[in-house]
Amino acid sequence: MTQGDTDLITESDQRLDIPWEVVLWNDPVSLISLVVRVLRALFSYDLAKAERLTMQVHNEGKSIVWSGDKEQAAAYCVALHGYALSATIQQSQ
Repeated sequence: MTQGDTDLITESDQRLDIPWEVVLWNDPVSLISLVVRVLRALFSYDLAKAERLTMQVHNEGKSIVWSGDKEQAAAYCVALHGYALSATIQQSQ
């Protein structure tokens, strides 16, 4: 293994430590009240936080609603899809 290989592994390992984010996207169909209920149920957010995130989605088009490891982010994304909400995951920047 050369020094260059070690550098690549180190950079890759550091990249794995960066959290993943669940992004909830605005859509023209979902009611605000539904989104608030889903955020409260899925993430155990209190009413104020769920409403704040929902209004951010509504006003800005998207909101990062959760951040953490990739597997959990993917599971939350699938769960949001189960409520017919538009969501994606992305690695934090």
